[in-house]
Amino acid sequence: MLKKKVTAKTGILFISTTLNNTFVNLTDLEGNTLCCLSSGSLGFKGSKKSSSYAAQTTTEKVLEFCQSQSIEKLIIKFRGVGYAKDASLKSVLQRNFQILQIEETTQRAFNGCRQKKKRRV
Repeated sequence: MLKKKVTAKTGILFISTTLNNTFVNLTDLEGNTLCCLSSGSLGFKGSKKSSSYAAQTTTEKVLEFCQSQSIEKLIIKFRGVGYAKDASLKSVLQRNFQILQIEETTQRAFNGCRQKKKRRV
């Protein structure tokens, strides 16, 4: 009788922080969304949405979903500016997840479009 090899599930955790909100998105390796939360959807209003506590709470809710789905390995991808990245990373490190990769995917300006001509007075 052949036994199936049990493999640990792997998920990708996208943490997108803006100056006004924090979005945490959990996908599988194909990119299908499993869980998506924002600090605004958890009831934080106004300037509290962009706080590090709101980001930590949002990340912990998604990590609880990970444990219920028996996801053990995570790839973490950060995007954006703000204080929330540090707090959400600390909440991931406190849990017993095996972290395969931490990646910063914030886009950088590289000269961009041509600027408007200088105004002559």
